[in-house]
Amino acid sequence: MNKKILTIIISTILIFVIALGILYIIDNNNMKNNKHVIFSTWGKKYATPDKKDPSNTTNIELENLPKEYSLEQAVKDECFIITNSKIYNKNRLEEFIQNTGGNTENRKEDTIRIVEYTREGDPIITEVSFKIKDETYILSGKPVNKTTYIVKRDNTRDTFAEEPKITVDEDIPGEIYTISLQESNKETKLSIELTAEIQYVDSNSKIYDPINICSYLPNVEISNSSYFYGKVIEAKQNYILVEPNEGEQIRKTADKISIGLGEYNDALYEIGTNVKVTYTGYVMESYPAKVDAIKIELKSTENFEIRFYDKHPQTGTKINKILDKSETNKYDYNIYSYEGSINILINGEEMSLRNALLENKITMDEIIVKANKDLSDKKITGDTYKDGGSQVYEYENYTLIKCHTLAGNRDVYIGAKNMSINDLKLK
Repeated sequence: MNKKILTIIISTILIFVIALGILYIIDNNNMKNNKHVIFSTWGKKYATPDKKDPSNTTNIELENLPKEYSLEQAVKDECFIITNSKIYNKNRLEEFIQNTGGNTENRKEDTIRIVEYTREGDPIITEVSFKIKDETYILSGKPVNKTTYIVKRDNTRDTFAEEPKITVDEDIPGEIYTISLQESNKETKLSIELTAEIQYVDSNSKIYDPINICSYLPNVEISNSSYFYGKVIEAKQNYILVEPNEGEQIRKTADKISIGLGEYNDALYEIGTNVKVTYTGYVMESYPAKVDAIKIELKSTENFEIRFYDKHPQTGTKINKILDKSETNKYDYNIYSYEGSINILINGEEMSLRNALLENKITMDEIIVKANKDLSDKKITGDTYKDGGSQVYEYENYTLIKCHTLAGNRDVYIGAKNMSINDLKLK
């Protein structure tokens, strides 16, 4: 009986150890490929992949990219970008060349998106991928995995394209091709070049030629800066620690970014403040990771939209408080709605304005800054009242009023399109 129990215990331990070993192998492989772990990170410093962020299209298939693919979005997605006067993210191109060119044994899988803007501002998008296959061949007496480049081109956004379409070339063997950046006085050309002389069996064999990817003039300005959004989680006199928002590309490198502020810094950043960090593009892979900031802005997002909903049926109470200044230390004024409810759309996610303000998704100051810019750009109409300087911003479906009365009222009202300061009966 005791032997049976001992056998069961040993068998159970063995099964547990084997299962643990399998989980370790799976999790280790998932971390290498930036996937979610099943059991644990096993003591390794690893930031799990981000939840899907509608504002980030880095991992979206070329065929599913939005029709309007802006320069700003391409920069955020860390594409290599070519315009008439400037190139962006050349450091990303150099990284791709380093990962996929040269010695076959040291190559890594990688993908780069290249966006060329025409004179008319239309994007032509090329995606170049380098894949490692399961098949092997013998090189210098050792088995080596076969590799391939894959090139996808999409000119469907080009107004003057003779034949708008997406083309795919998947037959670019890595054994005979490598990525190459060739510079001359006339142009800098990126191409996939042959590295071996091909002996063709007969005239029916496929001919392998160099493949031109893109080119740009040698005198263009180079911009390698990148940016990300995040929240300040630690603030000292000479540095801040920022947690990048989910969906930010840099979060794949680290979930905490240290940013030096300099020895004589006077700027103060409260914990919980939303910031936009523009940096040189290089990330020092320590923990926390470090970047050299070019600019730090108190900003939550680029993309938001106020949504006003009329009250139906009308109630006796026209004015309702969205947020009282006593509920947060961010504002010295109250925020109200007039004849309706107020939501906000942030990066594709809609929520009540109250929740967005309380959860630090956006600030009222950012909303007013955008309103001032929209007024300056003549996207909306507006006026300044002679009551001390209250400002009205008239959008298509709603009106925003920022009070600035001689009596000291600084409250904000968002309401129906026909709302005026007289409706508010300010004291």
